[in-house]
Amino acid sequence: MIQICLHPDARAFLARCEPWLKRTEIEHSMALQSAHSASYGDWQFQKPLYWATVEDGTQIVGCAFRTPPHRLGITALPLTAIPALVESVGAVYRTLPGVAGPEAPAAAFTAAWLEQRGGTSSVKARQQLLEHRALLPAARVPPGALRPATVADGNLALQWGAAFARESTLSALDGPVCVRLIAAGRLYVWDDGAPRCMIGVLRETNDAAAVGILYTPPPFRERGYATASIAALSRQLLERGMSRSYFCLDPADAATYSICVRLGYGVVQNTVDIDYDPA
Repeated sequence: MIQICLHPDARAFLARCEPWLKRTEIEHSMALQSAHSASYGDWQFQKPLYWATVEDGTQIVGCAFRTPPHRLGITALPLTAIPALVESVGAVYRTLPGVAGPEAPAAAFTAAWLEQRGGTSSVKARQQLLEHRALLPAARVPPGALRPATVADGNLALQWGAAFARESTLSALDGPVCVRLIAAGRLYVWDDGAPRCMIGVLRETNDAAAVGILYTPPPFRERGYATASIAALSRQLLERGMSRSYFCLDPADAATYSICVRLGYGVVQNTVDIDYDPA
């Protein structure tokens, strides 16, 4: 029988479900990041916080969490759990700014919440998560090679990061983020006498990595640099012992999606950020 189990704080939440979340750590990165952040000090968030596991008997089948003022976050979970989850969340919050998570449960939660509370909703952003399932060679490899970005590439990372944020509308993935990725060793450039393409790893664990930044300046497009960069980085991640690699992208980015599919990536999750407007 499905039940919603509440936990008093982030530490208790992680004690119950962290091993379950880490089985697919990239898919559950939002839940893990929120819980770890709050476990170090929930004073930075408005009260009350919300930590819940969705359980079927003794088995965890999903999670829900909130660190106000942010949206409610949910993982993949059985849609049959939505009525109980709406009731549980509604006992804690009179209103919500929205929900974020895999598209099917997020949409189902939104419909049930608004039916009870009224108001309207709007999709703020969508993201698609693709997993690298086969190592397929690029059909045409341009001159040059992929290398880690260095401090000397800092100004370029600022400029290209700003351009990527504008073109992709992912404003959070801007130039300063790209510069920080250099320091973390997670930004790379395809160098053909000079940098031609930039690719960045947003999240990395012991056995998985998620790529979320790919930018080629207009003068260097249609030359195969982006395809070669994804292929080379995917190969490097596998050679480093990472069992899983992912690419996070906007579903509207047809060009990058096409490249990923050609190189052996397949969709594993579609996520959505939904905002609520009260009645």
